[in-house]
Amino acid sequence: MFTITDEAQVYVADLFAQQDDQELALKVGVEKAGTPAATVSFNFCHPKDLTPGYEKFEYQGFFAYIDKADFSYLEESEVALKDEGTGKKLTITAPNAKGEEPKEDAPLAERIRYVLAAEISPGLASHGGFVDLVEITDNNDVILNFGGGCQGCSSVAATLEQGVEAQLRARFPEIKSVRDQTDHSNTDNAYM
Repeated sequence: MFTITDEAQVYVADLFAQQDDQELALKVGVEKAGTPAATVSFNFCHPKDLTPGYEKFEYQGFFAYIDKADFSYLEESEVALKDEGTGKKLTITAPNAKGEEPKEDAPLAERIRYVLAAEISPGLASHGGFVDLVEITDNNDVILNFGGGCQGCSSVAATLEQGVEAQLRARFPEIKSVRDQTDHSNTDNAYM
């Protein structure tokens, strides 16, 4: 399922040896799994702090924990150590992490999440922002949450109405409305 080459295992084990914490393990995750924005992450963790659902894997000199929900996204993945200039760098190849665009008969929430990740959030990222689906009500009202540079931004209403809502309603005519539930009172990171 998830392969770490022998050379990469030695490299990672050395990183653990430098931490001076015998309780540390490696948590492997897939952020935004199944979308074009999917990324595989490696983080030190304490296994006791993990939520239920993680499975333990033993490697040379360390243990890795992977959420069972990410197994299919990590299928055929490989971590290797590559030469990069004067040093070495871990590289992760995860051909299934991004998934495929949902079919027309997929649940509406799945199709909307994909469009938000693939088409809308990349445009917002140029201003340091993103948008996530919170829920779809029984009346097909789409509830969104804006983050990053979009939270507290003075242009978010126009972004919602002229950009996000227009794109979503053009793709999904069954949507009745698109609403923002973000608390915009925090303007610390706002783009405008």
